[in-house]
This record gives sequence, structure tokens and C-alpha cells, in this order.
Amino acid sequence: MTAGGALARAGLLVSGAFLASRVLGYLRVTITTAIFGAGPELDAFFAAFRIPDLMFQLVAAGAMGSALVPIVAGLRATGESDRGFRIGATVANLVLLSLAALAILFAILAPFIVPAITPGFDPATGQLAIDLTRIMLVSPVLLALGSVSASLLNASGRFLSAAVAPIAYNAAIIVAALLFGRSGGVTALAIGVVAGSALHVLVQLPALWRASFRPRLSVDVADPLARKVFWLMGPRAIGLASVQLTFLVNTTLASSLGAGAITAYTVAFTLLQLPIGTIAQPLGIVALPTMSQAAATGSHDELRSLVVRSLRLLAFALLLVAGVGLVLRTEIVRLLFAYGRFDEVAVGAAAGALGVFLLGLPAHGLIAVLARAFYADQDTRTPVVGAVIAVAINIVVSILTAPVLGIRGLALGIALGAWVEATFLLFRLARKLPGLEPPRELLAWLKSGVLAAGGAAVCWLALSGLHAWLGDPFTSKPIVAIASVVAGGLAAGAYIGAAMILGQPEPATIRRLLAGALRRRQQPA
Repeated sequence: MTAGGALARAGLLVSGAFLASRVLGYLRVTITTAIFGAGPELDAFFAAFRIPDLMFQLVAAGAMGSALVPIVAGLRATGESDRGFRIGATVANLVLLSLAALAILFAILAPFIVPAITPGFDPATGQLAIDLTRIMLVSPVLLALGSVSASLLNASGRFLSAAVAPIAYNAAIIVAALLFGRSGGVTALAIGVVAGSALHVLVQLPALWRASFRPRLSVDVADPLARKVFWLMGPRAIGLASVQLTFLVNTTLASSLGAGAITAYTVAFTLLQLPIGTIAQPLGIVALPTMSQAAATGSHDELRSLVVRSLRLLAFALLLVAGVGLVLRTEIVRLLFAYGRFDEVAVGAAAGALGVFLLGLPAHGLIAVLARAFYADQDTRTPVVGAVIAVAINIVVSILTAPVLGIRGLALGIALGAWVEATFLLFRLARKLPGLEPPRELLAWLKSGVLAAGGAAVCWLALSGLHAWLGDPFTSKPIVAIASVVAGGLAAGAYIGAAMILGQPEPATIRRLLAGALRRRQQPA
């Protein structure tokens, strides 16, 4: 099988699992908002994620993929897989000890930290957020082990179990909400988060065993590559912690924007993550081991070719999604979240934030590949600089605009920061990869952007016609669904058709990759 076909099949496999995970993630938020509504109780639940998420992002999360995958993939390429697994065990043991200590510390300090980041909460809501935080502090410890497992599997070319792990996580929370949400309140959701985190690890263990990984209780810091993993993790951890600073600031600002603001913001952010998680992240995940091997063997032409193709395909896909989503933002929120106690006021607030979030969607997708191109070359510092710049923009814009625009101001800061970060990474990567020309890539993105604007115009015209025919607003969910599919389908058809007429290579590339991936006589990589 060719490298392109292998990547395409792996990409389809991971995309399918990520799509299932994102759908369950959406269902998780939909079910919880339908049961609890956009009010203080659910605001406390979402705010309680801030400290556990900060712990996870600071110690593990993407730091594992950026540091561990390139090292293990490079060792695998040179026939030293067992050494890579020993390094993985060392990382897992040290991360486990570090996070367990942090969990105990934050549990003690929660009564002081949580009120500081939720100044708009009343005493009862604030105490609930403290209690939920303490329960969910177990979660990052377990998720970190799952992150190490996923990194080892991805570096070994095994993507399915790692991609299925988030499905188990979301499923556990959904079960907790449906079975115990009404009787146990949001405390049941917090317990579901812990149970889901445990499943996140457990579902990967059989694949790890088949990959010949064996747990080790020892810590081998004498291995220079083990030390290098932690050296590489440091800058990435700082970058992820800085991103969490954005969420902390936004939680603080949103807590003062009225009951339900944090929930509406979370709903909009959840929808933003759907295309990122199903299109951009899977491509970045399956491309990283190949990019790492190309970098390790000095095949810079192959690395540059893979980066350019990935960036253009992402821009082509996500610019259309952003344009169509901007037009259909209210219909999307109403269709997916307007159930139970999530009323029209909440729909309007979430739709407004979603529209602004979508302005930055293509940039978020491009960052997923650009950052991993640096990780493949074992450079975790440059993406951190980009992330810190983006965070500074996020925070400044949010503070300045939230009093006027509400949660839309919070979304605006994130969108602007993403575009600055993507542009910064592109120009910095060009200094590492001769032949990568930022003006040429920006022009290619601009061409796709112009076509996407045309597709969005088609979507708007179709939606306006349907509103004139069926009424405004649409009166039932089936009508909302049909109208959205029709308007979005016409936009996509116009977009792809125009791209083919103008000779854009992306439609043919997508068709070729899909054909290669689905060809039955080929076996998965």
C-alpha cells in the first residue's frame, strides 16, 4: 500500500471514531442542557472543569502527542520499539505521581481557587462548583494515563483504540446523566466524568498488550531519550497551560454575564469542536507519525509535501464549513440543543457566540497540522510561542469586548487569536522547510475562501427562500433539519462545482484519497 493510501485509510478510521466521539460529546451536552437548562447548576458544573482541565493540560494532554509520539515513532523507524515502550512506561509513572500530588493539593485549595475564577456566582452556586471540582480532580490522573497509552499506540501506527477511548468517556457521562441526573443532580454528572476517565484508559489496554507494551513500575531517567521527552513536553505544557488561562479568564468574565452565560458559551464551543475534532485533529494525528519518521530520516521534501497537502485540504474543507455554519448558526443550535429546559433565549445566546467562533474555525484546523509539523522535528518551543501570542490576543480582546458583546466577545478573542497563531506558525515553518512559501499557501487559502464565501451566499439565498415559503422561524425540528440539509447541500454542491470548474486540485485529491482508502484489495496500515 502507498503511504498516501495508508494515511487515507488511517484518516478515515480515526475520523470515523472521532466523529462518533464528537457526536456523543454533542449528545452529552445536549442531554445535560435539556435536563438542567442554561442556569446556575449547570454553570457550576462547567466551571468545575477548569481546575481539572488545567491539571491535565499542564502535565499531559497534547504534550504527550507532541513529545512522546515523535520519539517513539523515530525509535520504531530504526528498529528500537522496545526502548520506546520503556520510555513510555517511565513517562506514565512520573506523570501519574505528579498528577496525584497536584490533585491532592488542588482539592485542599479548591475553596480558595474556585471562588477566585467564578466571582459572579452566588454562595450556593460557588459551593456547588467547589464540591464538583473536588470530585472531578480524579479525572485528569486517569486521562493522563489514557493520553500516554494513546501516544504509544499512535506512534506504533495503531489508531483505532486510542480514537475509541473518548467515545467511552462521553458514553459514561451520558449514562450518568440519563440514569441519575434528575435524582442526583450535577453531582451524578461529575461522578460520570470520573467513570468515563477510567474507561478512557481501560479500552486501550488490550491494544497496548497486543502491541507488546508491558507495564513497568520502574522509572528509567538515565535514558537520554526519556529525558528528552520531558524536555520536549515542557514548552508544550506551558503552551497548553497558557491556553487554559484563556478559559479561566473567559469563565471569570462569563460568570458575571448572568445565569446561563457559561452554559451558552460551552454549547457554542462544543459545536466549534465538532468540525475540528472530525476533520482537523484526525488528520493531524495520523500524519504526525509519518511526519516524524520523515524528519528522523531527513526526508524534508516528503515532510513539506505532506504538510502542504494537508493544509490545503483542511483550508478547503473548513472554510466551507465555517461559511455554511455562519449562515445556519441559529438553525444548528435550535436543532441540536433546543430541548427540555434549553429555551429560545439560550438558543439565541449560543448561536451568537457560535457565529463568531466559526470565523476562526479554519485557523484552528490549520494549527492542528502546522503545530504537528514542528513536533515531528522535535521542536515544541515554536508552537508554544504561537500559542502564547494567541492567548494574549484572546485575553485582551475578551476583556475589552465582553462588557459590550457578552459571550460573543469571548468568542471573538479566540477567533482572532487563532488566525494570528496560524499565520505565525506558517511563516516560522517556512524557515525550517525550504520550498514552503507562505505567500503561495496564503493565496491558495484565499482562493478557497472566496469560493467558500460564494457557497455561503448560496446557502443564505436558499435559507431565505425556505423561510419565505415555510415561515420564520421554522416551527418544528424536522423542518429545521430538512431546511438545513437542503441549504447546506446546495452550498456544498456550488462550492465543489466551482472549484472543479476553476481547476482547484482539492476535489480531485479528496476523491483520489477516498478511492485509495476504500479500495477493498488494500489492507489497513
